[in-house]
Amino acid sequence: MEMETKAPAPVADPPQPPHSPGSGGESPVGALIAEGLRRRASHIHVEIGPAGAMVRMRIAGQLTEPRHHHADPVLAANFRGLPGASVLVQGETERIVLRLDGGERREQALEAIGMSRALVDALLPALRGGGLMLVAGPAGSGRSTTMATLLRHFAGSTRHIATIGALPVEGATRIEGCAGAAAVHAALEQDPDVIALDGLDGREAAAAAAEAAESGHLVLAAIDAPDAVSAIRRMRDWRVEPFRLASTIAAVLAQRLVQRLCPECRRPVQAQGSVSALLGFDSGTIVFAPTGCESCNGTGFAGETGVFEAIVADGAIRRLINDGGDEAILARHAFLRAPNLGSAARALVREGLTTPEEAVRISRG
Repeated sequence: MEMETKAPAPVADPPQPPHSPGSGGESPVGALIAEGLRRRASHIHVEIGPAGAMVRMRIAGQLTEPRHHHADPVLAANFRGLPGASVLVQGETERIVLRLDGGERREQALEAIGMSRALVDALLPALRGGGLMLVAGPAGSGRSTTMATLLRHFAGSTRHIATIGALPVEGATRIEGCAGAAAVHAALEQDPDVIALDGLDGREAAAAAAEAAESGHLVLAAIDAPDAVSAIRRMRDWRVEPFRLASTIAAVLAQRLVQRLCPECRRPVQAQGSVSALLGFDSGTIVFAPTGCESCNGTGFAGETGVFEAIVADGAIRRLINDGGDEAILARHAFLRAPNLGSAARALVREGLTTPEEAVRISRG
């Protein structure tokens, strides 16, 4: 079968930390950029004048206090030459504003679909490296939206993405004319950094995805499974070798959708006895119920939000997978300090974002 690919559109590189000529080390500009990326700054402000340089960063929408920095012609030249830099000269003062690569905005996009800040922070190392990341959920769980949002995390980077299936990603190489394992192999021919599959459909595709992850690629794959532990079981059922699954797995994300209460008309009520018992709430716990207003067209709800759980691979998880540890043991370790779907849904109820009934539905699977 003939296979077609679409060439990726050019993508602008993010600012790269320059190095001092001949030093082999990081320059002052490079150190500032590295600091800005580490602190998730959206911009770096540099003001260079006769008295020296002042540096500030915009973090979480606020400019930090200015700090003095050694000024020399190389500092200004290095900043001026970076993509995303805006330069304004006022008399003897030169003001340079460098826009960073938008990492903060991409992370905010993950939070916008319902991920907690803690979950985003836990997933970032997996997105920056290689390995296998599974996105689990049944039909209608919002899995495709999550896959697309995860892939938008790479917007503006130099990482080459190959997509398989219905995953519209600007600038990606789309593999067409084949599916499953054959599509994974075709994607590898394109020398990608990231391979994204909109669904694993059986043993051969699962094995090919694991092999691609084993060779250093980041493989994002949607999988039809009710929760994160069940996604690992599905890979086992497809007879992916335990050592290969253990060595390649980076993270398993699972999700559901719940109705989001309208913030304009939600009303506080006491949780009913049966609901309190099912959710483990104390008697009389205040929760919120829908009312209906013009803002929500009388429904009491304003769209949907995701409920997530994640197993992020560590040494213990890898040993349990390699040794064939059962699902209960995997879940006990994975969710010792992180919420599973049920507890994440209960947290949304306490925050007033959804109803107890929605949380009960998620908790029952």
